[in-house]
Amino acid sequence: MKKKILFVAPNLQHGGAEAVLVKILNNLDLSKYDVKLALVKKEGDHLSKLTKAIDVIDLNSSKSILAIPKLIKLIKNIKPDFVFSIIGQVNIILATIKTLFFKKTCFIGRENAVYSEWLFKDLTIKKRIFSIVYKILLRKLDYVIVQSNFMAGQVKEYFNVKDNQVIILNNPIEGSKISDLSNETNLGNIWDENKINLIAVGRIEQVKNYREMVDIVSMLPEKFHLNILGDGRERETLQEYINQKGLYNRVTIHGFIDNPYKYMKNSLVLLITSKRESFPNVVLESNACGTYVVSYNMPGGISEIITNGKNGDLIPEGDKALFVQKLIGIYKRGYDPNILINYSRKYSIKEYINKLDFIFERSK
Repeated sequence: MKKKILFVAPNLQHGGAEAVLVKILNNLDLSKYDVKLALVKKEGDHLSKLTKAIDVIDLNSSKSILAIPKLIKLIKNIKPDFVFSIIGQVNIILATIKTLFFKKTCFIGRENAVYSEWLFKDLTIKKRIFSIVYKILLRKLDYVIVQSNFMAGQVKEYFNVKDNQVIILNNPIEGSKISDLSNETNLGNIWDENKINLIAVGRIEQVKNYREMVDIVSMLPEKFHLNILGDGRERETLQEYINQKGLYNRVTIHGFIDNPYKYMKNSLVLLITSKRESFPNVVLESNACGTYVVSYNMPGGISEIITNGKNGDLIPEGDKALFVQKLIGIYKRGYDPNILINYSRKYSIKEYINKLDFIFERSK
């Protein structure tokens, strides 16, 4: 008999957690599992990337907390063996539901936050309350999946989650799919191949710290051009900053692009200047395209992905001069893309699914 798995997420908007969820759903063996996906609101660009074989249930609520009655009813009706959430706010809701109604069902929560920076920095009353709720409830889940040793340490330290509850699963990539997409040759009229192209991919939010990236570009020779593939609440503010710096011809915001991989492949380096990153998928994807990465060594799992001089370089936070020096050095000496592609293969989706299979098989 197939084991029943109910995945739960707020939506399938652009985001690292949502991208990982779609990869999982598209690669699970549906001959072994009866899989359903419940979305608080059935929306988001990632919906189009999801296999049609997955039954998607729309809870049709404006907020996760308002979906609780529908979620309880859904779990009672389908009686899943596993309930699997991919993001913190839903994990806490599911931990509460499990404690009150479904003690015999296995609940799994995937966490994707760097708590020391997000929850315990610049404390507010809301954060204090949230941290207390987290400390009480997160350990009520049967398993907590994290992406790095760094995150595992924080889950145990801050929320008293036991060792045998914490599972470290590095984010996966679909290497063959990335390879195919990166080999597309039509870059369109948005790409100037006469420039030394740098790239950044992700949401335009304060935590991504794009202003410092723009500052770095201002310190580089004029032939260097930064292409930002992404969108977000800070896009207009960032564009204003670019204009103020007189860099409107050297930094271009392209918005979200369906296939960023062909642009990654045709870039010298992927840049990251975030204030925190749990385990950034974009580093793995960039390496899979054969592209080097230069990143701030911010809190999170970044130092567990990048090995200096092999697949990228880590720069002390805020050291723009060293960042510039590294970029110029990489341009002068070059690198072998095949080494980076080989390095990325340890993060294969096949290996990730094998580990999930082991979790599902050992859990009764």
